[in-house]
Amino acid sequence: MLDIVDPTIATAREHIEYAPRPKNLAGLRIGIIENTKKNAEAVLRQVADKLETQHGMKTEVLLHKAQRAPLKESQFDELKGRIDFVIAGVGD
Repeated sequence: MLDIVDPTIATAREHIEYAPRPKNLAGLRIGIIENTKKNAEAVLRQVADKLETQHGMKTEVLLHKAQRAPLKESQFDELKGRIDFVIAGVGD
């Protein structure tokens, strides 16, 4: 007879408070953070362009960061007060 082993482990659920959703998307300022992978900037710019066209948003900041690296404090400073949300992503 074979035993079946369950490889999953129970984890505690953590409640996350999400940011309040805006009632109107028009005029929101977009920040883009791309990780310098191939096509990352092109893909993220296309997403931002659609948001601009369809919802009246505006891209304000584009940051380039190294792959697998956190943002530098100076990059956080560049975002503060200039954007309403960030789109971060990868390419390939």
